[in-house]
Formats: sequence, C-alpha cells, structure tokens
Amino acid sequence: MSNHHGKEFLGFGTCTPQEIIPSFLVRSLFYPKVKTKNGIVKFAPYGLRKIEAILNDHFDVLTVHPFDIEEYLDGAKVVGISVMDPLGYGPVSVTFASLVNGTPTTRIEFLDLIRRIRKYDCKIIVGGAGSWQLELENFNVDCIVVGEAESVALDIFRRAVSGERLPKKIVVKSPNVDEIPTIKNASINGLVEISRGCGRGCRFCSTTGLKRQDIPLNKILEEVKVNLKNGTNGVILHSEDVLMYGSRLTPNEEKVVTLFRKVRELTKNIGISHCSFASVAANPELVEKVTEIIASDFVGVQTGMETGSSRLIAKYMQAKPYPFKPEDWKEVVVQAFEIMEENNWIPAVTLVMGLPGENEEDLAETLDLLDRVRRFRSLIVPLFFIPMETSALRNEKFFRFEEMKILHYEILRKCAEHNLRHLDSIIKDYMQGFRGIIVRNSYIALKKWFERRFREIDWKEVKRIA
Repeated sequence: MSNHHGKEFLGFGTCTPQEIIPSFLVRSLFYPKVKTKNGIVKFAPYGLRKIEAILNDHFDVLTVHPFDIEEYLDGAKVVGISVMDPLGYGPVSVTFASLVNGTPTTRIEFLDLIRRIRKYDCKIIVGGAGSWQLELENFNVDCIVVGEAESVALDIFRRAVSGERLPKKIVVKSPNVDEIPTIKNASINGLVEISRGCGRGCRFCSTTGLKRQDIPLNKILEEVKVNLKNGTNGVILHSEDVLMYGSRLTPNEEKVVTLFRKVRELTKNIGISHCSFASVAANPELVEKVTEIIASDFVGVQTGMETGSSRLIAKYMQAKPYPFKPEDWKEVVVQAFEIMEENNWIPAVTLVMGLPGENEEDLAETLDLLDRVRRFRSLIVPLFFIPMETSALRNEKFFRFEEMKILHYEILRKCAEHNLRHLDSIIKDYMQGFRGIIVRNSYIALKKWFERRFREIDWKEVKRIA
C-alpha cells in the first residue's frame, strides 16, 4: 500500500530480503506508507479499488492501510486482502531470496498482517494476483479467491457478512468487460487498466488463462479523471502490452494513437506499464507517435526477453514473436531495443532461468543475446522459473538455486554487469525532479554497495563450485 515515492518500478524493491538491507531501510526506500486520513488511504492498489467499487453500494466499506487496520477491526465482520506476493513465491522474490538465502520482505509483512488480524473475530478473504501462493502452505484463511473476482465479489462478501461458511478456495473465470466496474477512488500512481489478458499464450506466464479484452475508451477516460480529481500527478496506462490496445497480435495504430491523444488531453504525465518486443519491432512508427504524444524525456516500461533460445520460444511461447517467427526471436529483440533506444524508452527486461527442459545450448543462446544488447540502456533481471497456479506450466517443478549450472552463473554475471553499466544514467534520468534528497542519495549509495559486492565475487571460484 505504497506509491513507491511516485516511481512505480521501485516497487520491485519490496521483494528485497531483509538479510541484505535492514527492514526499516527497505520500507523507507521502497514502500513508504501511502497518504492516509485517520488510516483511510488516499491511494490504493488498482485491483483493490475495483472490489471496493463493487462493495461500496451494498456495505459499509473502508479501505485502510495495513499498518492501521487494527483501529478498524472491532465490530468488523470481514477483511478482504488483495495480494501480489504474500508468501514470497513470486519469481522476483524467489530469485532474490535464493541468491542470498534470505526471506522476502513481502512475506514478512503479510505474515505480520495476518497475525494481527487473527486477534479479532472477523473472516478473512484473500484475492489478487498472488492468492494462489496461500495453497502452497495450506494457509489458514476463510476463503482464497484465485482469478479476476469482479463477477463473484458481491456474492462472496454477502455470504461472509451473513455468517455463512465459505469455500476454502474459489477459482473464478474472467468476467465480461461490462462486469468490470469503474474505480471510484484513486489508485496507486494513477494506474488505469486499458486491457486484460494478452493473447500470446506464453505457457509460463500467470496471465495465460485470462480472457483477452479491451476496456472501452470512455471507461478508461473516466478512470483517468477519477485519479486526477483525487490527487494523482498523472496516470500509468496498464496492460500486458499497451501497444496492443484495440487489437490482438499486431498493433492497431489508429486505436492506440487515439487512446494516447485522448488521455493526453486530460494530463501531461502519462506512463506505460508493459509492452512487448514484438509489438515494438512490428510497428516502429507507432512507438515514435506515442513518444511524441507523451512528450516525456524518460519512458520506463517493463517487457520480457525470457530467453535467447528459439527452441524454447517455439516450445513455450510460440506466439511471443508474432508477427515474426520463433527462429527470428533474437533479431526481434535486438531490433526492438534499437527502436526503444531511439525513442528514449528504457525497458526493465525479465529473463527466465530454468524453464523445463532447458539445456546448455539454450543458455548459450541467451548469453549470445545478452552480448548483442549490451550497449542498450536498460535493466535486465534474471528470474527463476516458478510454476504459478494460474499458468499452463503449473504442474512443473520450481527451479532451485541448487540446480544452477555454470552457464546460469554466467547469465547472472552478465546481467549484473549490464545493469551496473547503465544504472547511473538510468537513476539520473528516472529520478529527475525527485525532491527527496536523502532517499535519492540512499539509492545511489545502495547502488555503489551492490557494485562493490559484485566486484568482490570470485567468479572463477563460483564456476568451480558450480
């Protein structure tokens, strides 16, 4: 429940194990408490705002900060919690924690929250993108909701309030677009969803099973207005691939440009959450047009490289390069990097280690691709494969730290070198205009500490042990 100092991508820091950085510093750097009035939050996670919008017409609902929740639990009948990574089984958390043998901060905070709520006589319903994790430990809450909850939320909470026994787990199918409500209060950093699902069908991804559908433009603009009216300094347009708004697997330039122009009429500050390398490579002119509309010196965006292996692309994410072919994947990635660089889009790139059946040739192809994109300003984050329940590979095994081979360590080394090469420049531009001098200097100091620790690693010894 934080705006991460107004910098959405700093939210990844919430996965930092507290064995690396003291808990008070993790909190102050990556998730300072969002503004509240008597515990009632001014901004909340977007998904929680959706459920709030549904329940507000039927119940006395308060959206409060986790640190303040005990002030409101006397007499409360139900507590609904939206989670992203409650037990630390998300790819970022597992990877970070495994490398340092630590415990993700998200897990520590969630367990503390549940401990405090259980002192009171109320039912606990947990939903959100990370709710599936609770089943891995047979976690004791009244109801776990897996999937998009808009179509079932009202019924679940009615049953809970009336005292009915709830099913331990509810798996929900995607709602129709007309069942998705408009938020009534501001979301964290002005996040506004423009579409759901993806359509590319990557088998390792948690959004594989979501219905691909676009939110109507009038609803998007209404939510932009809600955010701006309630104090956000701009908006972030969110989907799995913002450049695919109004289409399926190839960009619809007219609809995307219209969307950005309409939003630009309401605010000068427009961010983008995700895009795909394939969409960028398929329509460089669209990237240029969106850049002109946004008129920003820095466009941060998340995207997925995942692997340099055309074999793994064909096996697990065949439509990821579309309209190109799996064997073209490395060229698509390099071309997209070039286009982004020309338009000052700075991607935070994910890479998956340990996909089922991955071999040394696949790893060598990834290393080759890392060499080819070395010069482009970006951050590349290698992550362990996690068989999330909402993915098509949910029955596969977790990739473990103990299974890392020499080439996995080489990937880690190259990613670290890449990031350290570009990080000073990225921090300088990303934190432009940021007024928190102490916090800003803390990030710089943290970067220098990681750089020093990285330089101290004896990579020859690491390879010998591997």
